[in-house]
Amino acid sequence: MPVSAFRDSITHDCRLAITHRLDAPKRLDSIVSFRHNRAITIRRIRLICVAAFVVIGVNKASESRADQPSDPSDTSSAAAQTTTAKYSPEVVTKAESILQDAGLKRTGRVFQSTETATISRALSSLNRTSRELRLVHKDWVEAATRVSKIGHELKRLNLQDGEYNLQLARVAGVNTAANNRLVGLINATRAKMKALRDEENVAKEAAAKKRAALNVAESEFATIVLAIRSDYRDLEEELRESLQAQDVQTAIKVMSANFQTGDDWTASRILAALDKRIVRIEQQIFSESIPLQFADNGSLYVNVVVGSKTARMVVDSGATLISLPARTAAELGIKIPADAPKLNLVLADGRTIPARRVTLDKVRVGQFEAEEVDAAILDASAIGSQPLLGMSYLGNFKFEINTPEKSLKMLRVAAEEL
Repeated sequence: MPVSAFRDSITHDCRLAITHRLDAPKRLDSIVSFRHNRAITIRRIRLICVAAFVVIGVNKASESRADQPSDPSDTSSAAAQTTTAKYSPEVVTKAESILQDAGLKRTGRVFQSTETATISRALSSLNRTSRELRLVHKDWVEAATRVSKIGHELKRLNLQDGEYNLQLARVAGVNTAANNRLVGLINATRAKMKALRDEENVAKEAAAKKRAALNVAESEFATIVLAIRSDYRDLEEELRESLQAQDVQTAIKVMSANFQTGDDWTASRILAALDKRIVRIEQQIFSESIPLQFADNGSLYVNVVVGSKTARMVVDSGATLISLPARTAAELGIKIPADAPKLNLVLADGRTIPARRVTLDKVRVGQFEAEEVDAAILDASAIGSQPLLGMSYLGNFKFEINTPEKSLKMLRVAAEEL
């Protein structure tokens, strides 16, 4: 019987029962009989209504099942399933097999790639490389700190020497005892300065070797990270192609229906956690390709910031120090201390030019900055000399001068943050 017809029949019976209840007092001869029949009538009404609701609910459920597809493994039916529809275990097993062939697996409500093991192992082994890099970096920092301390002590002794000389000038010819005492102090101070300069040269050589070792370690570390990123891109592309396959899309829809995974999965979303691990490491690597200016004489120039001022210098990896003509040094605001060590530099044309050695607080090219950098200030007689960016700066970084591309490629790893 149709649900609508059954409902009409039930309604009719309910009305008859209610009419019978209302007319009962007129047909009964006593109050007792009336109460007895009223109780029977109420129970009858309740039973009829409950039966009606049960039958209606069963019929509706049957109609709902009749609307669902009979074959849940059919592709077109899978796309039409509602979020509450469930596929049979056989269909789920088939979907899992398809996903496995595509390099995917379901874990809870998310999908993961089964092909990330190689990259994960490389990232894990990188932890050991990071520890080794930190140790090499620590050795260099200690050596550089030693050089810096010696430099500061030399500056202090130089100021002290100047003060003793001022005092000597005031007592000369007036107080012989004070004169002799100050001469002794000056000689002792200068002897200390000489010993410290010798120690400084040794410390600088040691720091240079440590820096060279650090450059190699940073380069190896960066090479490994670049290789990991390359493998990640290959995996992402392969996964992107797999997700475009029709059978894989159908398998994902089956999982969405049974396990509420959703079906809007992309390669980037699946590999997001792995990508985040790589990015976290890449953030500690600073690499820059700095354009160089090509001159008619074949030299390559780059803008160098010294302190807060900029000068155009020739990139020269054959020069031991930054070399600045007297005029360039003046333009940069560099002052030469009275006790600055004297040097003799051989220029490219074979001339030997006197110079004074100074220490520059900060030197920067692009985003690469070095502190306490040695430089030579040429004598004013070095007419026509060009400012040179030498190894006292370049040696602080892994660098490559690419003449055909007219670029200076520089690399630095923030080992202390790994």
